[in-house]
Amino acid sequence: MINSIAAISSLVCIITVCSALSSPINRVMIVGGTHGNEYTGVWCIKSLEMQRKKWESKYPSLQLETILGNPEAHLLNKRFVDTDLNREFVVDKLCAIDESLSRNTINQPRLDTVESIRARELDEILGSKCDENSHEVDVCIDLHSTTSNMGTTIIIPEGDELMAQAAAYVSLKCPGSRCLMHSIPERMHRPNLSSAAKHGFTIEVGPVPVGVLRHDAVENTEAALHAILDFLQRVNKGEDIYGYLQDSFPDGWVPCFRTAPAIRPGEISGKIKWPCDPDNPNFPALMVHKSLQDRDYQLVRKGDPLFVAGDGSVVNYEGSHGEEVYLIFINEAGYYYQSSGTGIGVAVESKFDLEYGMLFDFENVDELTYE
Repeated sequence: MINSIAAISSLVCIITVCSALSSPINRVMIVGGTHGNEYTGVWCIKSLEMQRKKWESKYPSLQLETILGNPEAHLLNKRFVDTDLNREFVVDKLCAIDESLSRNTINQPRLDTVESIRARELDEILGSKCDENSHEVDVCIDLHSTTSNMGTTIIIPEGDELMAQAAAYVSLKCPGSRCLMHSIPERMHRPNLSSAAKHGFTIEVGPVPVGVLRHDAVENTEAALHAILDFLQRVNKGEDIYGYLQDSFPDGWVPCFRTAPAIRPGEISGKIKWPCDPDNPNFPALMVHKSLQDRDYQLVRKGDPLFVAGDGSVVNYEGSHGEEVYLIFINEAGYYYQSSGTGIGVAVESKFDLEYGMLFDFENVDELTYE
């Protein structure tokens, strides 16, 4: 017999899922250059525009749009001008009342950054977080590259059942790809750009040096992009996508990695922070240990080497995020900047529910079983 509370909760979730998946997906915004020196996404949106008729004929039910995330930073071949644009979309930042939007004056200090102003512009385009009833864009797909050896990684938020099923679909169409889920179910509290739309989906491909185009990285990004657009097209056609996914995930659980909780304001996930050089806050005082380099998603245990100091001494993992963790975005160039959050990303192996898009609760596993 199923616990009555669990049964009611399940019924509510099923109704919610059916409602979300039965609503047609119309506007899909594809963003490149959220970080100005990540050229892969910029190439992809420019290529799409050059071949627009081909893309539109392949996905006729979708209104495909593209936008350059941070034009000023892109022209300068920099990650950002003042602050990381992908950390500017928390509702408190976007909706803060600021009487002065002046960039810089002689008698008044600068109150806004290039990225905070751009974030407000993008928020209005994608669907203002300051107006909960406004969802201008149905799905925002943000294209990123990383200097870390992350392969093809799909990043989605917890609790978005549509994007959870999209990630599962992409994982089948792009063998070897991984799914990384951020445990921030409340959309308003997410700081990343794609969270401004009704549904957010990030494609991250690496390793790619900053300011460099790699053909293989572009191909891998486009493969994942085609996969999610194919998923959305099939949803709009009324196909039984859930049934299709159930064949590959018969127990209803999809393997993924869950990011460790963020402990610093504005961050999406937790990191093992390195100290910075006293003369330059963007220069690490510790170097990533050679045993970790290019080994993203590798299991690290308490006592394993993490960093090397200038005097040659080794700093080991002390278990700050658990006895065993997986490291991600190892030696990511963007994480040398304080604005992006310095350090190495931390994740744990997990799985999410295919129907609800919620992470498996290992601590309360007994509550998820039937009686």
